[in-house]
Amino acid sequence: MSRFSFRKKIEHRLRVLLGRAYRPSVSKGEHSTLLGGEGEGYGVWPCILELLNSNSVVYSVGVGFDIKFDLALMERTGVTVFAFDPTPRVVEWVEESIDSSQFRFEPIGLGWRDAEMEFALPVDETSVSGTLMAEGSSLSRTINVPIERVSTIMKRLSHEKIDLLKLDIEGAEYGVLRDMLDMGVFPTQILVEFHHGKRKKGRVPVSETKKLVERLRGFGYSIFWASESGRELALVRRRVG
Repeated sequence: MSRFSFRKKIEHRLRVLLGRAYRPSVSKGEHSTLLGGEGEGYGVWPCILELLNSNSVVYSVGVGFDIKFDLALMERTGVTVFAFDPTPRVVEWVEESIDSSQFRFEPIGLGWRDAEMEFALPVDETSVSGTLMAEGSSLSRTINVPIERVSTIMKRLSHEKIDLLKLDIEGAEYGVLRDMLDMGVFPTQILVEFHHGKRKKGRVPVSETKKLVERLRGFGYSIFWASESGRELALVRRRVG
C-alpha cells in the first residue's frame, strides 16, 4: 500500500477510465483510524476502533514480516490477535521475534477447503509472499501446507463471530471470501488486499474483484476506506436484521 507518485496517480486514472483498474465508491460517515504507521504506506490499515474492544475476535491472515498494524491494534484496544501464515520463513521469524500473549500465531493457511494444499514459495530469498494460487504463478518452488476454512478455524477456536478479518493472501482472497459468504460468516470489518491483474499468467481480471465487492455489498457491507490503487479495501457490516 505504498503512497502513489503524481505520475502513478495519472496512470491509474487512465486505467480506471479504460476499465483496467478499480476505483470503488466509498461510503461517507464512518470514522476510521489508520494503524501501523503514518500515511498510507506498506503495512498500514484502517479500522473503526469504536467497534472493537479487548473481547473482540480479530483474525490477521498473511502475516509476512510486518505486524505493526496488529501491534498497534493490540495496544489501542487490548485485543488478542489470532494470526495465520504457513510460509516457513514467516513461521521462523514469528517464533524468533514475537513474544506476546496477545499475538496467537498458527502456521496454517486460510483457504476454501480443509486440506493439505500446494503453496508456492517466492523464488527470491529476500521475498516473503507465497501463494495458494500456484498455477500461473511466477513462484516456482512449492510445498504442501495445512489449510483451513474460516468456518473451521472459528469452530476449532470456539469463536461465534469475527469482529475484524484482515486478509493479505496473494490471490486466495477470492476463494476465501466466497466460501465465507457461502457459509454465512460475516465479520464486522474486513480489511483485504485484492490481487487482480498482478500475476503474469493466470491473471485475475478486475471484473472478479468488482463482482465480489458487489456480492459483499449485497450482504450488507459498505466500503469505508480504499487505497489509491483500489486494491486495498476496508469494509464494514453494521448489524443487519
